Parts: sequence; C-alpha cells; structure tokens
Amino acid sequence: MLTPRARITAASVALVIPLTGIVAGQVAAAPTQPAAVVSTETTTAKFTKSRIPVGSRQAVVSVSTGPSRWIQANWRPARLSGVRLRHPNGHRFYPRVERWGNLVLGVMREHKIKQKFLPGILAQIQQESGGNPNNVNNWDINAQRGYPSKGLMQVIAPTYRSNAKPGYKRLKFQIVPYTNVWAALRYVKRRYGMHKFVAWNRGHNQAY
Repeated sequence: MLTPRARITAASVALVIPLTGIVAGQVAAAPTQPAAVVSTETTTAKFTKSRIPVGSRQAVVSVSTGPSRWIQANWRPARLSGVRLRHPNGHRFYPRVERWGNLVLGVMREHKIKQKFLPGILAQIQQESGGNPNNVNNWDINAQRGYPSKGLMQVIAPTYRSNAKPGYKRLKFQIVPYTNVWAALRYVKRRYGMHKFVAWNRGHNQAY
C-alpha cells in the first residue's frame, strides 16, 4: 500500500509521442535536459518535470511524469482537427482533470487506443477522482472488503496487480498517476474492449 508521503524512486520507462512540432507543456525530463523535482498541490508524491523546447517533436511520459499544463494544440485527432477538448457533456473539464491530458495521451499510445477517445477517458477520471491522484474511496463495498479504490481512475488492488505494467506490480505504484492509468486502461481494454471507450466518449461514464 502506498503511504501518503511515499516518494517515487522507480526507474522511468520512457514513451516517445509525436506532437506535430508543438510544445506539450510540462512533462517528464528529456534525456538531454536537467530535471527539477517539484511538488504538486494535490499530492505529496514527487514528480520530475521540465520543458520540452519549442519545435521539438518529442515528449517523454513515464512513471515520474506529473500533472502539466494542457495546450489546446495537442488535441488533433483524425477528422477532428481544431475541435476543442471538451467533456462529452459539452462543458469544460475541471482544470485539475485537464492537466492530466498529456499523461493520459501517452498511456493511450502505449495501449494503441485512438486519440479521439481522450475526452471520454478524462471524463471517467473526472467522475472517479475529480483529478486528485491521492483519492481513496474508503466507504464502498470494495473498501469494506479491504480493497479500497485508489488513484485517478479508482483502481482496486487485485485489479491493479492483474493489469499492472510489467515491473510495477507492487502496490506502492497503485496510486501513482502513470501506473494507475496504465493498469486501468489495460483492464478496460481487456474486459470490455473498445466499446467501453466509445460509451465514455458519448458521456456514459459509469462504474467499471
């Protein structure tokens, strides 16, 4: 179990994402740049963040990636160029949900989930945790059974272990944003297939 003051010291597993020549805001450190360790306002965990130079076509998303400013130009799915990133209900996302957009896109790329499903996944995060990576549900049936839902996507321990990224099965990673979202999306894809992402994009965000 990850304690509230745990620090993330695991080695990062990098993912390269093409960004069509546009800066992605605050992301994990590029290999050639010095990194600064900073705290976020919603978690006591530490995340490495630095700027990717304007014009760079790469951004790194890894276990050490924290929240970052969402840049509208990042949102360029096929056939939807120029469409603003919006919640499926038509409203804007909570700011502390939207700031996880860059990280979620990176995890989606690893799982080969199309970019167009980003709004639905962020909507699910908004429903599950409100964008708070330290959110823990201590009242539902899972909590009563000893497995409280945790993290951005409210994953319980057995589900996390069964779907964790190789090398990150220890429960201290259950509440880390990158590994929490990674396990959650793997679980959804395995159990429900792409139809669940279609439903989320239509605003049908229910417990999963």
